[in-house]
Amino acid sequence: MKIRSLLLLGLLGLNYATLFAQEPVRPYDPYQVREVVEVPDEIKMVRGDKLKAYKITPDVARAVRVEMPDTLTHYTFEYISPEFRSLGVSYLGNTNSQWQAKLFFDRPRRVGDFFYTDGYYRMLYTPDAVRFYDTKTPFTYVRYHKNFKSNESEDVITADFGANLGKELNVGASFDYTYASGFYTQGRSKDARYRVFTSYRGDRYELFGYIANDYYKQEENGGITNADYIYNPERYTNSRTKISSRDVPVLISTGALTNRIRSGHAYLAQSYRLGSYRTVKRKQPLPIEGQEGSEVLQSLDSTYFVPVGGISLTTYYNKQSRRFFSHTESDQWGTVFGTPAVTHTRTNADGTTTTYTLPNDTAQLVTLQNTVALSLMEGFRPWVKFGLSAYLRQENRWASLPDLATERYTRTALSSTFIGGLIERREGTGLNFSARGELGVLGSDLGAFKLEGDIRTAFSLFQKRFALEADAYVDNARPSYFAAHHHGTYGWWDKSLSFTRRAELGGRVHLSSWGTSFEARTASLQNYIYFDSKGETQQHSDLIQVLALRARQAGSFGPINWDLEAAYQQSSAPSVLPLPSLTAAADVYLRFLLAKVLRVDLGVKGYWHSAYHAPYYMPTDQQFALQTEGNVGGQAPLLIAYANFRLKRARFFLQMYNVGEAFMTNERLSMYKYPYNPMHLSAGVVVDLNN
Repeated sequence: MKIRSLLLLGLLGLNYATLFAQEPVRPYDPYQVREVVEVPDEIKMVRGDKLKAYKITPDVARAVRVEMPDTLTHYTFEYISPEFRSLGVSYLGNTNSQWQAKLFFDRPRRVGDFFYTDGYYRMLYTPDAVRFYDTKTPFTYVRYHKNFKSNESEDVITADFGANLGKELNVGASFDYTYASGFYTQGRSKDARYRVFTSYRGDRYELFGYIANDYYKQEENGGITNADYIYNPERYTNSRTKISSRDVPVLISTGALTNRIRSGHAYLAQSYRLGSYRTVKRKQPLPIEGQEGSEVLQSLDSTYFVPVGGISLTTYYNKQSRRFFSHTESDQWGTVFGTPAVTHTRTNADGTTTTYTLPNDTAQLVTLQNTVALSLMEGFRPWVKFGLSAYLRQENRWASLPDLATERYTRTALSSTFIGGLIERREGTGLNFSARGELGVLGSDLGAFKLEGDIRTAFSLFQKRFALEADAYVDNARPSYFAAHHHGTYGWWDKSLSFTRRAELGGRVHLSSWGTSFEARTASLQNYIYFDSKGETQQHSDLIQVLALRARQAGSFGPINWDLEAAYQQSSAPSVLPLPSLTAAADVYLRFLLAKVLRVDLGVKGYWHSAYHAPYYMPTDQQFALQTEGNVGGQAPLLIAYANFRLKRARFFLQMYNVGEAFMTNERLSMYKYPYNPMHLSAGVVVDLNN
């Protein structure tokens, strides 16, 4: 508690120390990038347009404005929850544990180079996902979440800070700390993450950079031994009124088996823009002194910079490591994971020898990428309707794994060179599009290529607003090095894997006037990589077809509001790619004001999916493995009751997780052997310290 208090005080102090670091108003510039992303009304109520967030377009170092994260009141109770990441989620129970989307198209398109981190998808700082800011007043977002349990406590503290030092330079920091004791034996998890970032946005020179670290620690219990404790808890109460989650037996209850992930990285994107300064005359209303309500037009000359082209250099360094270990011996590991690939021998005091197993698996991947890009800017003349970019990227990777014969670590160096191009139109009022292609021309990725593109348009028909989107993706990729080479106590393989191929098409229709959207998506997969029942990499050479249809409808009638979403998906090879055929979520709530200042949302949100052979999480390599021993789903939904409140710049909530357990039979399994947490109350607060 002292550590959390000191962190909060430090963040508050840093925020108020920069009260006077405000950005002056920028001069009129008709060639500045038009903001194509609408700013939600809730953000405008708090800050107007004083705070802007940007993401960087990969490889070409171009800033694109995006929405601020974690701003809408209604979803405050769910922002940090795994359920918010997809329509259906498999995970270990704790907030920051490894997870996998039950919808195929919400999963990453490739197995990662350092595949041990795939379970933390969208939970790590990455160059294509982090945000940079431009603010006229310093901002600090602080979030705190806690459940009302003692032995199963869960605490989450996150904060984002940013301030402009002048009109061009921005500095900031992000921090995330989560500690969850876990509702089940040996299920503790922890993360500690931070990012320090800066950006400089001048007329000719731009810079975006950050230094970040991700740390995750997960105790492994292998899941529960008997799901009947969840289905029929009354059989095991032993005259008590209710069985505790800590009474449910787990596969690994001793030995303190732990997985630890570290990722330290640095990113720097620099660009120099070529162009010229121009002067434009414009008229601006000027009040007449002493005559209230009267104005005259005055002529003003404004000078602005017109970028024509640019050159950029992007550098990214990442050092990732993984350790799977225990400090004590246990016979339970062999029961769960089978025969070990690595054993140790010790000599006893009487001269006899004992063979034992003590996991201490480590792996490391160091990545260095440098990208040079040349760009022609969109809109530097009225007739220039799109931008063009070409880039050259050099990737160097060094993978380290133990060698069984020498008992030392061997380092494998991999190098690849890519050329690519990007064409995009972002500022059009009718039709916008982007297309990117890249080809591996040298090194281990020779012959790999990727093509992707999308097209977007919006129009009105019968006084209703419609938006259409379509996208395509084609990929021929070198398999993940660590998927092909894994050296561990339980599981040791070196395989020659074929290039994976993926062709994907998708289309979406948005009927914003009705709050309705439809999406259809299909993919063809060849040499698909999956993980068998032992968690070992396998490859399916035959073609796999995946089809998904998804619909959403949101609306209101008086104080009653709803948000309904459903998806249908089908896999042509369910034995290697099992998916629930139907997945749905429903959110129904009442919205009203108290004392004209406190906005309240009272509601219940439910998640449900049809039965299927959900995966099993394999701790030995942190992958989601196939299993055919049991189905998950098809019974009672997961229900979450909540109350969201907003009072000016403060948002807070109360949440009763898994409330359905109080009045109906609850299967309560997230995936095979891993249940959702039992019913419990939690609360949280989000404060925007608007200076």
